[in-house]
Amino acid sequence: MHEAPLRLDLQADELLTTTRTVRKRLDFDRPVDRALITECLEIAFQAPNGGNMNNWRWIVIDEPDLIAQIAAVYQAAALDFEASFGDAGYPGAHVEGADRIESSTDHLRANLHRTPALLLPLFAGRPEKAPNFMQATQWGSILPSVWSFMLALRDRGLGSAWTTAHLWREQEVADILDIPSDRYTQVGLFPIAYTIGTDFKQARRRPADQVIGFNGLPPRQPKKKD
Repeated sequence: MHEAPLRLDLQADELLTTTRTVRKRLDFDRPVDRALITECLEIAFQAPNGGNMNNWRWIVIDEPDLIAQIAAVYQAAALDFEASFGDAGYPGAHVEGADRIESSTDHLRANLHRTPALLLPLFAGRPEKAPNFMQATQWGSILPSVWSFMLALRDRGLGSAWTTAHLWREQEVADILDIPSDRYTQVGLFPIAYTIGTDFKQARRRPADQVIGFNGLPPRQPKKKD
């Protein structure tokens, strides 16, 4: 029986500024109804897409064995990503809060196999050899919908995390799910779960005057002295 979703009924500005990538506060033990996932996806489908072509496909994985297989690929792909840093180490290590991000990422990696469901968005075609215009059109025709999906989850007491690590081993996931990889591009992998609490806050971001420029790039910021 479909459980009536909790509706937070957040005002637009709060919804937009408190929808987070959620890792440590995903409730891996509470099931999520397929009808609720479908409801959130139907909202996401209303986001704009190029020419209204709807050249997307959305795979929801909720079979535990498949989730476990994909979680294993995600784990291995994350190690591939880490190996790509070389001696220089993670390029974002200097960012404030990087240690917390690393801790929460490790938590998700260790528990992804427990998530109630995963979402794998795809778009038709392969962008690798396409001109920039076509690449921008392909990505721009699905990313707004993915974000809308995360907003719809948030307003219903659920959360997700925008992950892309598995794309280092995209073909392995394609093989698991029988996806013709010459015809479809995987966009990311999104765990779906209720959140532990709903009191999310705004995240740290650079001040607007550092990143906004009117009629040109914003002024360069002086480097901080050691």
